[in-house]
Amino acid sequence: MERALMIWLEDCITKKIPISGNLIKQKALKIYEHLRNIGHSYAGLQNHSFVASKGWFEKLKKRYTLHNIKFQGEQASADAEAAENYKLELARIINEGGYSPDQIFNADETALYWKKLPSRTFISKNQRRAQGFKASKERITLHVCSNLSGSLMIKPMIINRSSTPRVMKNINKTQLPVFWRSNKKAWMTQDLFKDWFYNCFIPAVEIYTMEKNLYFKVLLVLDNAGCHNIELDHPNVKMVFLPPNCTSLIQPLDQGVIQTLKMYYTRQLFQTIFDRLENSENKTLTQVWKEFTILDCIRTVSSACAEIKPSTLNACWKPLLPQMVQAIQDDSTISLPVSEIVNIASRLSDEEFVVSHQDVRELVLGEETLDEEELMELIDAPTSNALLNENMENEWVPNLDLQDVKKGLNLAKELELHFIQIDHSTVRSAKFKRELRNCLAPYREVLVELEKKATIENQCEDEPSEEDILPIKRRRVRRLIFDSEDEC
Repeated sequence: MERALMIWLEDCITKKIPISGNLIKQKALKIYEHLRNIGHSYAGLQNHSFVASKGWFEKLKKRYTLHNIKFQGEQASADAEAAENYKLELARIINEGGYSPDQIFNADETALYWKKLPSRTFISKNQRRAQGFKASKERITLHVCSNLSGSLMIKPMIINRSSTPRVMKNINKTQLPVFWRSNKKAWMTQDLFKDWFYNCFIPAVEIYTMEKNLYFKVLLVLDNAGCHNIELDHPNVKMVFLPPNCTSLIQPLDQGVIQTLKMYYTRQLFQTIFDRLENSENKTLTQVWKEFTILDCIRTVSSACAEIKPSTLNACWKPLLPQMVQAIQDDSTISLPVSEIVNIASRLSDEEFVVSHQDVRELVLGEETLDEEELMELIDAPTSNALLNENMENEWVPNLDLQDVKKGLNLAKELELHFIQIDHSTVRSAKFKRELRNCLAPYREVLVELEKKATIENQCEDEPSEEDILPIKRRRVRRLIFDSEDEC
């Protein structure tokens, strides 16, 4: 039960949903009752009662080191003061580093229930009665990144539970309009963030700065979530972290960009359903909706990102760096799509699809927590090292070969030695050597990961088969340590 509760708590913190002691106790009771109802025999659930007492809660906090979590209503004034102090510190870093608005970036994640419709529609109500159909719970993690000027939005990253859904069997994932990755929980991890940093962020920013005739030197602002807390060494990127418990106050992408993106996504989802229904005479609304696939989701996410205006991206930085913001936040970026969604729904002329402005706002702006059934599905999902191995085996740069990367780095070494030997200017040759090594840094990272992957594959080949060993029972132990409200 407590393992499921910790997964739920981790999800709430990731989504920045306010947490309270009473809320945790209520969720624990719901999980307990769910386990009893499905006949779970763990710890004699059928014979013992559970009341989520104060004593149990205090012991829970000690067992899982929850004392570092900020609960709802605590330290609000201290958070505001920390945010104000950080704004001054960040301004100093920018001034000393000489960063322009084009060179300052923010990245953040959000959960997206990519097929969910307003809860009061007939389709959503019918799902709750239908067994085996849980499309509204199809969740992905959407990772977005843009710069302060609003002139660049990095290709969005999507983290799905399945690496290769059926609809994507014959799809080249490297050609998708998103940076596609997966793990069993569809959550951001340190390894996936590292993958994104070196194989999506760095290449995109390097091309962008070259096209803008800027020096490749950028500042990446992140919240202090655990999945971001990893040593990433790149000579042209400085990473800085927002103070704990301040993301809702000053995290740029949390100030309207993610909401706008979700609103545009929902509008396009409704429009797609409407268009397909118009072209399908013999299909019902529910049938058309069910046929909306993860591939449709990918295209819709990409299109929604492209629709976000530079002024919207710039305006979201006002709470953090007001002196560098030129644009004014336009409330119509939210209100206008809401009206358009309601209008599309009304054109469907179907009693299954009656929605109001409030329904749409609740759908897009509200954060939904994991229910008991989802927690049971996630409780056995692999974590830490298991996720690392899975990511390396299934997700790591499929278009690069270990020997090809080695060959390229060796050629670069020969090139470096060639110019050092023929150039009598030590200043010029030293600069060339330094710049060349900086350019090759991402490929050295790729080489390290490819070598790790090869080692794992060799170990798997050397392991005895299941027929040669006796089965053993393994007990999974999962310990969560939260350092902030934004832990991933």
